[in-house]
Amino acid sequence: QSTWGLLIVSGSGVASQKDVPADITQSLLTLLTEENNLRAQLETEMNQLESELTQLQGIRSNVTCGCPWYKKPVAFSATLTKDITSLGVNQQVPFDKIITNVGGAYDARHGEFRAPYDGTYEFSVSMLMSAGHWAGVEIMKDGVQIAATRTGDSADYTMGAAIVTTQLKAGQDVWVQHIKESDSNVIYGQQFSTFSGHLVQP
Repeated sequence: QSTWGLLIVSGSGVASQKDVPADITQSLLTLLTEENNLRAQLETEMNQLESELTQLQGIRSNVTCGCPWYKKPVAFSATLTKDITSLGVNQQVPFDKIITNVGGAYDARHGEFRAPYDGTYEFSVSMLMSAGHWAGVEIMKDGVQIAATRTGDSADYTMGAAIVTTQLKAGQDVWVQHIKESDSNVIYGQQFSTFSGHLVQP
């Protein structure tokens, strides 16, 4: 049986040279070839996995709206829990019970909403009025009326409401106040009167 000369190599270089049977040498060469094939296959699979991971990250970014213009949601809704019987002219209505306040932009202490960033917002107000008198409220943006409603002058309880969409800059305030033309300084609460708003689009 023929033999081949085989160099045994260590990390520091050639360690020794021995005569090894040809069948063993062939087996070693086969193993080396298989190892190289496996390495190439693993490298291909790793590249494929990296490509799939990049695609998944892109899908996740789209699903979670990872866009440069993306802003966190802003929405609030508050109600008036008690009747107010002595509203002054242009006095703000403090809707005191918060139902929703996503983003924390509504301040129940003063009944004011402050825009956290520029965008298009929608606001609504509703109010309950008893029989015999009428009253009105208006939605104000930094002291300027952007919507109003009035109700009353009926033999029964009545409801009034207003909805408005407006552009806000970050830091601008929106609130509801009593209009001076009202012939009553009463607004009924009991959670019938509400003030709500949300960000439509940044």
